[in-house]
Amino acid sequence: MPGALVALLALLVLAIVGLTACGGGGAGADPQTVLAGASVNMKTIKGFHFVYEVHKPAGAEPGSGLEIGRITGDINTDGNMQATVDVTQGGLPLSLEFIAVGDTHYIRDPLSQKWTSIPAAKSPVGTLNLSTGTIRILDRITETSYEGQESKGGVKCHHISGKVAAEEVKAIAGMVDTTNLFPTDIWVGVGDGLVYEVDIEGPATPNEAEGIWRSIVLSELDKSVDIRAPQ
Repeated sequence: MPGALVALLALLVLAIVGLTACGGGGAGADPQTVLAGASVNMKTIKGFHFVYEVHKPAGAEPGSGLEIGRITGDINTDGNMQATVDVTQGGLPLSLEFIAVGDTHYIRDPLSQKWTSIPAAKSPVGTLNLSTGTIRILDRITETSYEGQESKGGVKCHHISGKVAAEEVKAIAGMVDTTNLFPTDIWVGVGDGLVYEVDIEGPATPNEAEGIWRSIVLSELDKSVDIRAPQ
């Protein structure tokens, strides 16, 4: 009987290990499989809410020109976006209401409250495209590693790290003047296969301080917002 009991316990242990390895827990998931699935899923959603933030290291000197600190808003898969853009101009903080429809950007003057249309190339947001940029990173990140599972926004996520080429970061940073690889972390929902956060480390230009990093936190995934040019 003792021998049979030991054998039975051994079989139970093996069964539990097998279920853990094959089941939906996601431990040890293949990072490229997770990213490929997320890329497909992100191309099918209608839109999302986001918070894009540039995190400067403590003690970093403020820039002399216009610098984006944070963008909070909504973006649809057609690229149209409405947001509040927090910037500093010569070290002074400003908060701008912003709408992008097609190739035209609109900014509301914080004093007159009037909207002004400008070409995308001349707006403070410039060529930044969070929807396209996120998908490019999913498709082209290299040296990937599975870091386990973590919660983002109350959602259980696969945490994957890797490296992204400078060319692929342009849509996230707006401007890149370096050939360095950017260490990148991505969180993909275990249940829905959608992206909940992307963190990108490193300066995009020689003027940015070492230790700077950018984050995009996504929520309300697959929600479309009616975004129109201001009247």
